[in-house]
Amino acid sequence: MFSKKVQNSEKKRTDLELLTEAMDKVIAGEYASVDTSVYLNPAIAEKFNSVILTVKESNNKFIMRLNNAMMSIGDNSYVKSMFDQVKLQTVSIDDMKDSSKNLESSIKDISNSVAHIKDNTYEVIKASEQSEVNMNESIKVVNASSEDITKINIQVQTFQEKINKISEIIDMVKKIASQSNLLALNASIEAARAGEAGKGFAVVADQVRQLSSNTSASAEDIVRTVTELQVGIGSLASAMDETTNRLANGNQKVEQSVKDIQLINSQINTIREEIDSIYGAVDTQSAVTREFGIQIENISESYQELSKDCMDAGNHMFKSGRYIDTVRSDMVRGFAEITKLDWLKVFEIDHFILTWRIYNNAVGFEELKITQLNNPTACKLGKWISAQTDTRLTYSQAFKELISCHNDIHKHGTDSWTAKDRGDIDAAIKHFNLALDAYGRFKKAISKVKDVMRGMGEITETKFQLEK
Repeated sequence: MFSKKVQNSEKKRTDLELLTEAMDKVIAGEYASVDTSVYLNPAIAEKFNSVILTVKESNNKFIMRLNNAMMSIGDNSYVKSMFDQVKLQTVSIDDMKDSSKNLESSIKDISNSVAHIKDNTYEVIKASEQSEVNMNESIKVVNASSEDITKINIQVQTFQEKINKISEIIDMVKKIASQSNLLALNASIEAARAGEAGKGFAVVADQVRQLSSNTSASAEDIVRTVTELQVGIGSLASAMDETTNRLANGNQKVEQSVKDIQLINSQINTIREEIDSIYGAVDTQSAVTREFGIQIENISESYQELSKDCMDAGNHMFKSGRYIDTVRSDMVRGFAEITKLDWLKVFEIDHFILTWRIYNNAVGFEELKITQLNNPTACKLGKWISAQTDTRLTYSQAFKELISCHNDIHKHGTDSWTAKDRGDIDAAIKHFNLALDAYGRFKKAISKVKDVMRGMGEITETKFQLEK
């Protein structure tokens, strides 16, 4: 009897030791069921397993809630949208800054040009005013010359009248010479009749005749010279009249030119006033543009700071999401007993998070390893796909679509990583967008695979009430 009690006590200690060992594993984080066959009292092991199963099942809702939370936390679309807007606006601000500098430079060039035009206009006005003065002086000189020529012309006409008088006197001399010659001839005749007594008188008569002849010849020379002088004086008088007329006409034209110059001066003065106004406006605009450039520079600096803040906020949200995702993964692996349909939901969220981690890598929120992307068979879903043997599932179109979309996510993720690694951020973002499109198809394929599995009898799926 005593021996039997000792034996039972040893059996209880053995079950207690096994139970303690199992509980130590739970404390260490290993929520594994125990083998009931090694217990002397299987009911103890079964009760322990029931507790473990209850804990795991109660954790299912918690895990699926974490899964749902990761759907929201991992969705960086609004961060991307905000980041893209800031980036776009930063580019626009930079363009405005460059345009502002170009505008300021252009206005400066315009200001210099207007100032140059202004200076030239003042020079033109001075030259025009001096031309007016010079032309007025020319008018005075022309008027004086015209008056002098008129006086000379009067004197020439007076001289012409005196020459005419000389012509009359010469005509009289010629008549006298002719009469003297006639008288000398008559005297010679009479002397001849007188004979010896008339010889002396004949000599005188002959000398008178010679003198008369010489006088006539001289008178002819004088007539010829006077005639030539009259012709010359007539030509001179005609030329002086023509010159006087030309001077008068030229004077009228010069006076008209003076009036035109005065009109031009008036117009140039008006232009000068407008240029002065433009110069003032351009100078004011130049100051405004400089101030505008400073403001744009300040805005640009603010947007750079905002861009940094957006990057910091996105990075902070990414880190928070990674912490929660780590908890979710740990819970799935050791603290829960989720169904096959639940696993498909986990796979869906895993690849939603992976897709946005591709974006995070592209913009610098985190640094992925290429091995996290370039081998789709190594992830949980890839391993699950490889483990499926039921042809009702593996031969289905939904399953094939799932494999194709899954591979596309990893392919575009790999291409994005490669582009980022070579420094081509735009290409990295482009491939992320392709990965995001592939995820959209992937999500639909997951839903179709669930329908196939429900048709195979897999109907258990963790349900929980979403908080409003």
